[in-house]
Amino acid sequence: MKKNFSVVGTIIAGAFLAGFAQSALAEVDIAAGEKIYQRQRCETCHGGNLQGSAAFPNLLTSPKTATLEEFKKIVLEGKSAMPAFAANKTVAEGIDNLYAFVVSKKPK
Repeated sequence: MKKNFSVVGTIIAGAFLAGFAQSALAEVDIAAGEKIYQRQRCETCHGGNLQGSAAFPNLLTSPKTATLEEFKKIVLEGKSAMPAFAANKTVAEGIDNLYAFVVSKKPK
């Protein structure tokens, strides 16, 4: 059975999906991500300015190459000297906000 979609139906569906995607983006809270960064002491290794040090990555440049999924994997599972934060409820639940904060600070 062949299904035909009307132009109007396609436009309505597209508008609905665009609105859904925008509402998902609206839920990201950069200020909440900054609070996580500060309260979970991320600056201990990555610095208050996110520029890291010889031993720890510069977070201002890593989001240029790290996707959200890569960021989540590193933060939640750990990597090298980076401890895993999957058991930390604040970080695990606020990971999208934390990523949004870090990305918001990268040079434009």
